[in-house]
Amino acid sequence: MSAELLEPVAALASMLDGRSAESLGDAELVRALDLMGEARHRWEGLTAGVANEAARRDIALREGYRGDADLVADRCGVDVDEARTLCRVGAAVAPRVAMSGEVLDPLHPPIAEGLASGTLTIGQAGIILGAIERIEPFVDVERRMEFERVLVDQAPDLSRRQLVRVARRLLDHVDPDGAEPREDLLRARSGIRIVHTADGLVRWIVTMHPEAAGILTAAVDARTAPRRQPRFSEESEVDVDLAVEADPRTLGQRKLDALVDVVRLGLAHDEGTVAGAPVTMLVTVGLDELRSGLGTAQIAGVDEPISAATARRLACDARILPAVMGSSPEPLDLGREERLFSRAQRRALALRDGGCVWPGCDAPPGWCEVAHLLAWYLGGATDLRNGVLMCPFHHRRHDQDGWQLEWRGDDLVLIPPAHLDRERRPRRAGRARAGRPREAVML
Repeated sequence: MSAELLEPVAALASMLDGRSAESLGDAELVRALDLMGEARHRWEGLTAGVANEAARRDIALREGYRGDADLVADRCGVDVDEARTLCRVGAAVAPRVAMSGEVLDPLHPPIAEGLASGTLTIGQAGIILGAIERIEPFVDVERRMEFERVLVDQAPDLSRRQLVRVARRLLDHVDPDGAEPREDLLRARSGIRIVHTADGLVRWIVTMHPEAAGILTAAVDARTAPRRQPRFSEESEVDVDLAVEADPRTLGQRKLDALVDVVRLGLAHDEGTVAGAPVTMLVTVGLDELRSGLGTAQIAGVDEPISAATARRLACDARILPAVMGSSPEPLDLGREERLFSRAQRRALALRDGGCVWPGCDAPPGWCEVAHLLAWYLGGATDLRNGVLMCPFHHRRHDQDGWQLEWRGDDLVLIPPAHLDRERRPRRAGRARAGRPREAVML
């Protein structure tokens, strides 16, 4: 491991060799960041191994620390949560020694290999390890190893949030009791705690189960999306963008104001009925699951799945819209007759894309615009195959900076401009689709 760590460090030292960051070209800066990332990943793997060995020898107690994580946090200069992950992952990937003295493979070889090669970070390893530990009661060792290998292979191409989603969905494939018992547990742990602070503020600590999080997220996102801010004149789009960016409130303040507006609007229209407001969030569920009440469904913007039984209950207050064919007379493919995408198409794209398709961007559907892959004025059709969701920032980058998005089979790829990558190597775009039903409806 130590020799492998020196490779990116040596390459970085050779590149810099007394030069400052200001003297590097654009390509050299990107290469330097890549080398730093690789060195950090391998350094984390090495740290995990050292932390595990320190724990095995009970050094923490002898040095006066309460536990292994405190020792690692203090000596390595990291927070305690990161130190706990280092210790936990280190124990999972360390070689084992049998009673006979024979050296055995670690408990989790795929994770160990990912850390050793520098393709897996400690954070990613901790997420994967947690997912594998949750499914262990339901699978044998061979199948557990297969799942672990798949997650390790996918992790480098996923953001942290995407990896968490995929890891959580893994339990749905193997748990015979389904999501409903887990959902009941999450409901039991949900609630609001109100704290009145000494400086006159009131702090609400809200812990929400997926259904509550979906409703609240949909309501707040609708009022804080950059393109849905109040407009007070008929100025150009640029002027409107500048007015939005000049808003002195932080994102947290805007979300709080949005939440207050939602509650105020509800009170203003309260006619005394209980639970009279229909569900307006986006829920995807397979047709078979909706009919049987078994399996899982997904609320847009919420990572934790809900049970199909809950989706059926939500359907009682929601209009069910076909996700693929569209509702007549709203065809999803408008061809060249219309320049702008219809509301039905936006719903279908929200279901397919899940938000901004730019790699690493977690902007939800409500924050996104529909972009033509091939511009309408260049002959591009206004249909699903030629449309994707992108947040305003990445939409501008796509249109102005020379980036290209295209479908290759069922995979959406992003191709950088030549001035950023001379070989224009494609990158995977779009979000993880693990577990998404082929036949689905939107509630």
